Amino acid sequence: MAAAGAEGLRQGEACGGGRSGVPEGALSPQLQEEMQEEMEKLREENESLKNEIDELRTEMDEMRDSFFEEDACQLQEMRHELERANKNCRILQYRLRKAERKRLRYAQTGEIDGELLRSMEQDLKVAKDVSVRLHHELENVEEKRTVTEDENEKLRQQLIEVEIAKQALQNELEKMKEQSLKRRGSKDLPKSEKKSQQTPTEEDNEDLKCQLQFVKEEAALMRKKMAKIDKEKDRFEHELQKYRSFYGDLDSPLPKGEAGGPPTTREAELKLRLRLVEEEANILGRKIVELEVENRGLKAELDDLRGDDFSGTTNPLMGEQSESLSELRQHLQLVEDETELLRRNLADLEEQNKRITAELNKYKYKSGAHESSRHHDNAKTEALQEELKAARMQINELSGKVMQLQYENRVLMSNMQRYDLASHLGIRGSPRDSDAESDAGKKESDDDSRPPHRKREGPIGGESDSEEVRNIRCLTPTRSFYPTPSGWQKSFTDRQQMKDIRSEAERLGKTIDRLISDTSTIITEARIYVANGDLFGLMDEEDDGSRIREHELLYRINAQMKAFRKELQAFIDRLEVPKSSDDRSADEPLSVSQKVTDANQNKTKKTCKIYQKVTQLNRKPTHHGVPALYYVD
Repeated sequence: MAAAGAEGLRQGEACGGGRSGVPEGALSPQLQEEMQEEMEKLREENESLKNEIDELRTEMDEMRDSFFEEDACQLQEMRHELERANKNCRILQYRLRKAERKRLRYAQTGEIDGELLRSMEQDLKVAKDVSVRLHHELENVEEKRTVTEDENEKLRQQLIEVEIAKQALQNELEKMKEQSLKRRGSKDLPKSEKKSQQTPTEEDNEDLKCQLQFVKEEAALMRKKMAKIDKEKDRFEHELQKYRSFYGDLDSPLPKGEAGGPPTTREAELKLRLRLVEEEANILGRKIVELEVENRGLKAELDDLRGDDFSGTTNPLMGEQSESLSELRQHLQLVEDETELLRRNLADLEEQNKRITAELNKYKYKSGAHESSRHHDNAKTEALQEELKAARMQINELSGKVMQLQYENRVLMSNMQRYDLASHLGIRGSPRDSDAESDAGKKESDDDSRPPHRKREGPIGGESDSEEVRNIRCLTPTRSFYPTPSGWQKSFTDRQQMKDIRSEAERLGKTIDRLISDTSTIITEARIYVANGDLFGLMDEEDDGSRIREHELLYRINAQMKAFRKELQAFIDRLEVPKSSDDRSADEPLSVSQKVTDANQNKTKKTCKIYQKVTQLNRKPTHHGVPALYYVD
């Protein structure tokens, strides 16, 4: 650059010397200044170029460093990936060798891969669970779809109604515009041009007909709504009648089973009735407002038509206008009648609302005395539920005892049949029989100590015999019980047998007494629970008949057990052990085995019936552990 500048200076000097004829050593100061300026510029350019070169060098160094760093990072990442791939390859090779060894072993031995089967079974279970879950979800989606379709149908009906109302409003607006334009034109036009207005009147009649058609459609929709509301009202009245038949009126005496209950149920029922009446009153009020608006519009149309009739008396279309006016009057009369009917219904509902409100306030005032007992209802309810659970468990225990008594009765029957047969044949009991009797006594004593068994195997003591054979055995007259010329000869074994039978009968009587007392306790507790009114909140209306039948069945069981207790007591009274021959001769001959057998048969049958009925009661579903019992007069 400096050399170029020197050459430029030389050329300039040569040119200047040639032009001016001045020698080379003598330059003008102006030329020197220009040369210095050019030199300064060139120096600045050189400096800027040097700076740019330095910046480019630094950028190149930075790019080289960053490139080296990126290459190093990429190289390190590739090394890590290569290591992971090597590990995976080694694992896969190990699995492959293991699978090949398994395959060879299974091919040689013919065994089945249990792990594979288990994995496939697990996958199958998972697939089944997923399919079941998807099925349930599909059912839920189907239900939602049906609900959405119903809602869409309702919205379509509402949209149709809104479109009809919109069309009617548009027709009314167009009619009002035409009437306003007609009135303005009638003021401006002279009387000679009134005869040429037949066409607008025809258009008005067509508009009136269309509007009347829309009004008829709206009236039909309103009638449908009224029919639906009447159905709902009838349903609500039916429910109200059911509540009233169950709870009774406020001033009437409370029915049985509710006399001592809390007032929460009646208060809730009154609130429900009040809310229903208020909703119905609001609906009827809105309908009355709509009908009043429609009535005003029809009256305005009628006034306009009357004004048009007075202005156009010379119109030849008076017949058609009179017909349309008569139709409008009839429709207006119908609308007024419906409005009056709705007003009356609204007034009746308002009176009923006021009466129910007064009854509710009166009942709240009367129920102030029961506030203290109302706070303890929850604790009483829990206590009664616990007691009823305990009673249910006690019934289960007693049913087991009934089974045990049934078993003992069969054992006694078999022993009595054996004794009867031995006495009939006149053969004394062998040592084997005495051993059997002692074993039976031991079994009975052991049965008292251990819990009752509900299942047994095989018949016991002639149980598999037919009914005729047992009756023949029981009714066979015994030789030892008839009077002989020497009198009654009663052995010690027979007396001991009579005493054992009497003790067993007394023990059975005590068990029956316990059953009767426990059943009476359950009935009383259930009656108290029902009287408090808490049980009715847990019951459904569909289970009322079955639960009432269960309660009646429990009463019948109790009555049958009492009758059976009386018969058992009579049997015990007849089993008096005679002490002397005079006492024996005073009574008629009676076969003890026959009496015991008949009594045991009756006891067994009745005990089986009682146990079946109690078991049926225990199998019935209950709410929160409370037996389904009702109070029946």
